[in-house]
Amino acid sequence: MPVGVHRRDPAALKRRRRFLPLMGNLAMVCVLATLLGLLAGPALVGLRPLTVLTSSMEPGLRPGDVVLLREVDPSAVRPGDVLTYLPAGSAPDALPVTHRLTGFVAAADGSWNLILQGDANALPDAPVPGSAVQGRVVAALPYAGYPDLLAERGRLSWLRPVLAIALFGYGTLLVFQHFRQGRSSRSSQGPTA
Repeated sequence: MPVGVHRRDPAALKRRRRFLPLMGNLAMVCVLATLLGLLAGPALVGLRPLTVLTSSMEPGLRPGDVVLLREVDPSAVRPGDVLTYLPAGSAPDALPVTHRLTGFVAAADGSWNLILQGDANALPDAPVPGSAVQGRVVAALPYAGYPDLLAERGRLSWLRPVLAIALFGYGTLLVFQHFRQGRSSRSSQGPTA
């Protein structure tokens, strides 16, 4: 046999053919588990994710960041807390606002309203009743909401259904491959007597 020429080992090729699809499937399972963890994980520990849509809280929170909210009793909030609330008189489908608590002001009925302001805003928001507060920001994930932000602004509204269809198609392909490989391995074994 000439120097530098190697014979292909059929057993090694067979192992490689089994190993590569296994690694591809393992990678897909890891990606799906990560996505599931990002989507369902916060809810399991009592947190609610929310994508930042505007630049009113820059530089701390930028559009495309995801904030994690925890429910909070309005009597437990303190100046400096970053809170999410629904503006007074807003429609049921209104978007929540996330701003920093700067102080309190007495309401006509004797209760206290919250004064909130975006870090990048020159003026505070209108006073907010404590009942409008949805939660306190406990963590922020930079850039995690970019796909949601792009879909929200209509640029990639087609992305969600396309990804869902692609993942369903990939799963279907894996199932068919599994059954086809099972059938071909049984037929290659030949009849048993």
